Amino acid sequence: MLAGLFAAICTWLAIVELINGNFGQLVVQLLFAAGLWYLALGKPIRDHLARVKVEQSGLAARAQAGHEAFLAGDPAAFAPPPEAPKPPPVRKGVIIASAVAALLVVVGIVSDIGDGLDNESKSAPTSATAAPAPKPPHTTETTARPTISAQPVPVAPLVAPPVQATTPAPVAPPAAAAAAAAPVVAVMPPVVCMNLQAAQDAIQAAGVFFSRSQDDSGKGRAQVLDRNWVVVGQTPPAGSTVTEGEAVLSVVKEGEAGDCS
Repeated sequence: MLAGLFAAICTWLAIVELINGNFGQLVVQLLFAAGLWYLALGKPIRDHLARVKVEQSGLAARAQAGHEAFLAGDPAAFAPPPEAPKPPPVRKGVIIASAVAALLVVVGIVSDIGDGLDNESKSAPTSATAAPAPKPPHTTETTARPTISAQPVPVAPLVAPPVQATTPAPVAPPAAAAAAAAPVVAVMPPVVCMNLQAAQDAIQAAGVFFSRSQDDSGKGRAQVLDRNWVVVGQTPPAGSTVTEGEAVLSVVKEGEAGDCS
């Protein structure tokens, strides 16, 4: 069980080294993982194959003995064969412990990889638009018809003056929408020579949540485990104003040249 647990850990470390591009460490971790997997799974597989071979040999021996007794006329040849040996009981404690260990390893892998990935989001400011102006009402004209009397008298038509349409003034955006449209501005703290996780925490404490990081060696490696990287440069410099996504941190791995050690 312990060999299987350490084999899973070495396999996880090999995946991390593959993501970071460290092929030397990747080969070492794969060799360790292969040896541990052999220790964890080799003995159970060998025991199972040996047990199957013994059962097959016993069955063949019983069949041969029965055949020889039948040819000799021995009534023992017609006796029912003995019962096959029962398989060894399954140890439930080992299975439960193995399942719990595998679950812990999977949770550790998922949490570390999720913690190391840089999350960037682009937020577009929202702006409040004025409501469209209502259509002006149609002008109405009323014409009075002439009345007919005994004596025809010309009557001039009465025309009502046209109604002027009024356009409402544009509505000013509410204070909440204006506040949401304004970008968040903070003061960039000094984070050089800090590990990447601590630098990100300091930038978030200053008021900006999103920051970016890049491999200063030019290899384009991903920062999976933030605590294994050291900040060697920052943009913009300390004391400058910065908004969401503008903070860029140049990093190298611990133990590499220029890691402030």
